[in-house]
Amino acid sequence: MSNDNTPAMPASSHQPLDLAKFTLSSPTEIAQHLTNIAKHGHMVTVFANKGKNFILTRLLEVDYQAGVFIFDWGAEEETNAQVLNSERNVFVCSPEGVKTQFVTGQISRVMVDNRPAFQCRLPEQVIKLQRREFFRIQTPLGQPIFCHIGDFGQREIDLALFDISLGGLSLWLPGVDTPGFDIGQQYRQCSIDLKPFGTLSLGVEVRHRLTARMRNGNEAMRVGCSYLNLTPPMETIIQRYVGFLERERRAMVG
Repeated sequence: MSNDNTPAMPASSHQPLDLAKFTLSSPTEIAQHLTNIAKHGHMVTVFANKGKNFILTRLLEVDYQAGVFIFDWGAEEETNAQVLNSERNVFVCSPEGVKTQFVTGQISRVMVDNRPAFQCRLPEQVIKLQRREFFRIQTPLGQPIFCHIGDFGQREIDLALFDISLGGLSLWLPGVDTPGFDIGQQYRQCSIDLKPFGTLSLGVEVRHRLTARMRNGNEAMRVGCSYLNLTPPMETIIQRYVGFLERERRAMVG
């Protein structure tokens, strides 16, 4: 029998996850995990009305005794109203690279320090994946995004992005014989302009390499990288950019 409180996880080409191993069911553990998210100010995406609306927010307070948590009011009043009318809401965030996802019921409006905020019952279950499982989206070919690397040996280099997520990104190397970019190698002077949302100034670490064939038939090397020194404001920029690309993609196929 299905459980309406268990979030639907994205389809994957890998072996299916045994979600029971990653599910928190103890109210104490759930409250502690959400408290840690609130304490560190991680950005949280709330999907409402079957994914039709979403807001970016932060958890403000977790009250274990009352069985509720409070999160920040959204930037757009119309979206806030739609969230308040939603009967089922999915919360997603990735503190320290560990994806957290849970479902709640109806949300209410409260006042905190003379400002509006959202309040909701603590979830019955929280899925906390102990490995990096992120929604990746390919960057547009017509408007390529580049990662500027300032410490590539004795010179600088700009590499096009293939895809991006909160967990990392993939870069195209100019050729399969491009020096550097060995697994484990770090580049700390990187900048990525995710227009119109902002610029990331951070480091990357090479995690894997993949030889791929381009549309013109030539072989190319793609390297997957994780972020170094990713901050909550940078998480916000990435989330907004990924959400923007996904909305554009849906509009084109719809």
